[in-house]
Formats: sequence, C-alpha cells, structure tokens
Amino acid sequence: MLLTSLIPAGLLVADHFNPPDLHRAEQAALLVQARDHTLLDGHTSRDGFWRLPVESQDVDPTYITLLMMTEDHRFESHPGVDPQALARAIWQLALRGHIVSGGSTLAMQTSRLLTPHRHTWGGKLRDILRALQLEWRFGRRGVLNLYLTLAPEGTNVEGIRAASLLYFGHEPSHLTPTEAAFLVALPRRPAALRPDRHPDALLNAARHTLQRATSLRPVAWPTPDIRSVPHDAPELTGHFLSAGRNSVVVTTLDARLQRNVRQALASQPAPLRGTFAALIVDHERQIVAWVGGAEHKAPGNAIDAVLAPRSPGSTLKPFVYGMAFETGWMTPHTRVRDSRLAIGGYAPKDFDHTFRGETTVSEALQLSLNVPAIQALERVGPSRFMNRLSTCGVRLRLPKKPDGTQSAPSLAIVLGGAGISLHDLTMLYAALDHDGRVAPLHREPTGLKSAPPAPETVLLSSRANADIRTILRGTAPPSGVASWESVAFKTGTSYGNRDGWAMASTPQATVGVWAGRPDGTASPELTGRDTAGPVLAALLSLLSSPPHAPAPPASAQPHRAVAILSLALRTLQQRQAPQIIFPRNHSEIESRSSQGTMLPIGLEGSGGHPPYHWYINGIPLDVPPGAQPSWTPDAPGFAHITLADAQNAHATIDVRIR
Repeated sequence: MLLTSLIPAGLLVADHFNPPDLHRAEQAALLVQARDHTLLDGHTSRDGFWRLPVESQDVDPTYITLLMMTEDHRFESHPGVDPQALARAIWQLALRGHIVSGGSTLAMQTSRLLTPHRHTWGGKLRDILRALQLEWRFGRRGVLNLYLTLAPEGTNVEGIRAASLLYFGHEPSHLTPTEAAFLVALPRRPAALRPDRHPDALLNAARHTLQRATSLRPVAWPTPDIRSVPHDAPELTGHFLSAGRNSVVVTTLDARLQRNVRQALASQPAPLRGTFAALIVDHERQIVAWVGGAEHKAPGNAIDAVLAPRSPGSTLKPFVYGMAFETGWMTPHTRVRDSRLAIGGYAPKDFDHTFRGETTVSEALQLSLNVPAIQALERVGPSRFMNRLSTCGVRLRLPKKPDGTQSAPSLAIVLGGAGISLHDLTMLYAALDHDGRVAPLHREPTGLKSAPPAPETVLLSSRANADIRTILRGTAPPSGVASWESVAFKTGTSYGNRDGWAMASTPQATVGVWAGRPDGTASPELTGRDTAGPVLAALLSLLSSPPHAPAPPASAQPHRAVAILSLALRTLQQRQAPQIIFPRNHSEIESRSSQGTMLPIGLEGSGGHPPYHWYINGIPLDVPPGAQPSWTPDAPGFAHITLADAQNAHATIDVRIR
C-alpha cells in the first residue's frame, strides 16, 4: 500500500520539478494576409522557423487518418508509449542488426521535437519517459496538437498549418489525399525529401505513404508550389510584430491594389534621396493599401511614413474654412482680401510670395492662399480647431519651446505649424465623402456585416462639408490630368520643402500621398502639387472603377447666391486700423555696412485705408508715388516709426538701429 501511494506522489514531484519544455511550441511565426487570404508578408518565429500553432479539429480528417495509419496505429489506446511497437522494433534490430522500424509513437516523436537530440539509447529512454508525461499532462488531443505544430516539413517550415499555407496556399482544414500524403511523408525524412531540392523523392515517398495506408488512388501527383513569403506589406508586418502579434493575421488590404501601389510608388521619380508613402481607404473606411516607404534605401527609413507626424503644409485649410462656414463668419462666396497682414506679429506670405488682392473664399481655398486661411482660423480659434480634431481622434503635435515645454496653439497651425500623420490626415479627408463625419480607419476586418458600425464623430456640419467638397472638386488637377469632376483634391507643401502632400476624396476611396525625405531634411524641388500630385493621380487610376459623382445629401443644401447674402457675409470685414508689417515693434535692425555707412531699411504697412504716410521720429518721410517706402538712418540708435492712413488712423512702433 505504501509503495503504491508513493509512486504517484513521486511522479507528481518529478513532473513538477522537470516539466516539459514547451519553448519551441510557443514561438510562432507571423503571416500577414490580404482580405481574400492572399499571403502578403510574414516573419519567422524568434528561433527562425515558419511555425504556426494549430489544433487537430482545424485539420482535414483525411490527414489525421493517414497520419495515424502511418505513424501510430494504436494512438487512441496506449498511454503515450506503445509496448507492442517497441518490442517489434527491438526484435527487428536483434534479427537484422540495424533499425527497421523505430517504434516511436506520436507522443515520443513530439518529445524529440520539443527538445531535439541525437538518436541514442539514452535519448530514446528520455523520449519514452517524456511521452508518458506529455500524455498524462495534456491528453491525446494535446499531444496531437503539439505534433501538428512542430512536425518538420522541410527547410525551416514546421507544422502542417505553415506547410499547407506555404506549399498549397490554403489552410489545412481542407486537404486533398495527395496534399495530406505530402505532409505525412515529409517529417519522416525532412532533409532528404525537401520539396525545393528533392521533389521527385518527395513524390515517391508520398505515393508510397498513400498506397500503403489507404486504398485511395490519386489521379495526379502535382509538385507542391513552394511559395516564398512575399514582402508586400513590410510596414504593417512591422507594426504587428511590435505589438507582439503572431500566427496568421488577416488584414483589410486588397492584395492586387497593395502590390500595384508599391510598384507605382517605386516607379515614380522620388525627391532627392527621398521616398513616397501612400494610404488608400475604401468607402467602408477600411485600409486597402498601405505603403510607408520603410523598404526603400533612404536616410531615416526605419520609420513608417504613414504614421510618422510631419508638417501638413496647407492640407488642413479645408477644415478650418469648414468650421468658419459653420460659425457664420463666411461662406464660399464671401469676398476676402489677400494682402499683407500681421496678426499678433505673425505676417504670413503666400507660397509664391505674391498676393492676389480681392478674391472669394472658394478661390482662396482652391489657390491655397495663406492670408485668407489665417483670417478664417483667427475667427474659428486655434484652440477650438485643435479641440475639434482631438474629439475626432486626431491629435496635432505642436512644436516644443526651447525649454522643452509644448507651444500653445497658434495661427501657424493652418499653414503646417503642427505635426500630423498621413494616417490621421487621410481619416479627416475620408469625412468629406461621409457627410462630414469621422470614424476610425480599419486595418483588420471588423467582423460580421451585421455588427454595429464604428462610432462616428461630427467634424463638419452637413452643409459646411458639402461646400468644402464642392470647392475642392473645383481645384485644378495635377499636370497631365484633364479633369476631376468627382475628386475633392488638395495639396500642401511644408515650410522649407520638407514635406509634399496630395489628398483626394472620391465616392470610391480616399487617397493620401506624402513625399519627402524620411530624415526630415529639405528637398528644394519638392512641392505637393508637382511631386505628390502626379503620384496621387497614378494611384487613382489603379482603382477598380472610375470615380463618379453621387447625388448630394438632401440635408446639404448649397449656400445662397452672393447677391442675396447679407452685407456682413458679402465681404469679410477687414481690420480698420493700419498695421506696420515691417519692422516689427521692439526689434533690433542691423543697418551698418562693412564700410561703416548706413543702409536703407524697407518699410511695409497693411490695413486701414491707403494711401499711407510714414513718419520717422515725428518727421514725415518722403516717398515718391508708386515707390516702396524705405528709410536710411542717420546713425545707430533708437527710432520711433509712425504709419498714418488716409483717415488719419495710425500705428506706431519703436526699433533699435545698430
């Protein structure tokens, strides 16, 4: 009695202090698939194998039956070790002097797969003991699952799920008898039967396995298609790996479109030592193409340009104007003046350093004029604009001050003075074709079609959104494109030509393109329209059907004609008092040449009612008609400058001349 009670206790203690090493079985590879389960990319497990976990209920019964008939007839009856098979193996070894059959059960083979070792008598004994332990711990189904995960299937492929996906292009839940015979035969001699090196030997072994184990006769014996894992989605694969994902991940990407987009970007002339990134989102807000440029050989390309925050240039202007429409400050027909303007010391210029004079808000947005956009944001409020985007799930990244603290929101946001990712910018532009509503973008299927839709947040009112979409559809397309009647198009170029953007919202899809150098340095010839615009046009041509113009939503009635607008909305109210744009108040100006003479200082004013009159320390400055006002100081020191307009309104500043 004492002995019979001590034996189980001893086995429990031994099992506790010497558990099976499941380290190899727990290390899985990653395979990234498109929405139709086409293989796009992947990465081996940490130990360098294409290994995927699988359970027996997910494997075709034909394979399971063939495996048992070939490897372990009495799998369902023995405790992990088959005494009859061992006795037969020992008897054959004694009679013939060499091993005829090994006598190893699936549990014993699994033990050796968990901790590989040489075929010795000591190793065989350890396999026996470990097989008993595995059966006791995990049961027959658990042992079978471990074997199906670890079975060597040639090269660095392990497990029948990885083998089925890489060799046959489908899951092992549906295997033909021929395919099942391949997967059963390969583990017996994985090096000698490698399908990429010894296909004829594998065919013969599979044929022999099937004929010996069953009466099934295959009609044909095709050689397995050895599929090398493509690298068509390296950025998403990297993100999944960083998140600790493994096994098979099905994405929303369209396999054909993803590959075509990568090829299209690679064929475009990129900026000097730069690259392109692109994101395409379908009408269901599913990401169908994601190319972040990380596979290109360019400085700083360790990052994914789809997610990296960059200066958006002018691409946020449509949403600033849309919010201004909502508040009633302006309409698409409101006339604004594009001229020199200083607001709180900030005096922006247009991209080409010229001003258009009086124009409409629609034309100002289509031409991407800076001063009218600044006036729109001033009325909306930078903080309010940022808070609205934040509510929609988009966080603008403000620059940091020299002391490391974050800057306060300013009017420079509308000209690219804050960072945003291509992902978030595309999410905003997708709202233009969803009645002004923003929702998260999906990179993995959301589940059943009957599942509730993703929560939406209102970015713009229905009417404001319709106005912005109509304006952007009137923007001139890139060079070489005849017309884009149903494409809401906008470009942007960041300060210093570091980032070029092209964004398009259509009824079919939303497309975003970024161009630049990943390390953030300038590319002098880079612009959104000339660099990113043609790339966006090429990507739109890849979509399966041409975009079409849908009927506008019933709730989105257009604004009234300008003739019946109230006087307050016909022309944006200008600042009444004149401003001194240059020099800035309390600034210090270097005016002495290398020879010691004083150099002229240009003067610039804005606002009020021209013509202007300038005064230096109370003395009128003589400015010839039509000439640019300038003043040559007599000597270094302080000066008091006054600007007066035709109605005697004035502005004054104090400067120091050095």
